[in-house]
Amino acid sequence: MAGGSDLLDRRERVVLAEDLAGVAEGTSGEVMLHTGITWLRYWVRFDSGAERGSIHRDKLVREAEWEDFLVKRAEAEAAAEVAAESGGELGSGSGDQPAAEVDDGASEDVVVNGATLPAHLLARSASARERLGG
Repeated sequence: MAGGSDLLDRRERVVLAEDLAGVAEGTSGEVMLHTGITWLRYWVRFDSGAERGSIHRDKLVREAEWEDFLVKRAEAEAAAEVAAESGGELGSGSGDQPAAEVDDGASEDVVVNGATLPAHLLARSASARERLGG
């Protein structure tokens, strides 16, 4: 998750972690309000003058945490790239994981934008795509 699960307060300074219609990633702004009870969304007035609502917390990062977020995202992307490149080596019996423990060619968990995608879900998605011809 980009910004974490902690709530943002009204008037808190944030940075957009993902492009939105008419607002570029990296644009700073101020939280105007949050709405919802269990499904929270934020309304933000950006420094560019744009106002957007219904923004999920994972698309907003506190200004003070922006640099750390960029570093963590770059590390996660690099790790995902390494995992994708080493995907053909899994099950060879080398490394820490014996070949017997590899589940039908399923790769290791992959981290994307700070969120871990479990290998069994990735394998399930690949299997569904094959079944559906996509």
